Amino acid sequence: MIQAVIIAVVVLSLVLCWRNCHRDAGMTRFEALRTRMKIILLVLAVCGLCSKAVVHTYRHFNPPPPPIIGP
Repeated sequence: MIQAVIIAVVVLSLVLCWRNCHRDAGMTRFEALRTRMKIILLVLAVCGLCSKAVVHTYRHFNPPPPPIIGP
């Protein structure tokens, strides 16, 4: 399920990049690249936050076993 969400977010970011690339004919290449990079960085930030939340929740409900202390 998590992989499907990540794939969906990546596809959405690519679609947004493609739409922004073709939307404004007056944009220079540099402006289009900046817009594309902003979208990609935003998507990566959201993915990073979500993955941290998933890992934290997993570790909260499945803590590691206590260490075994020798005899």
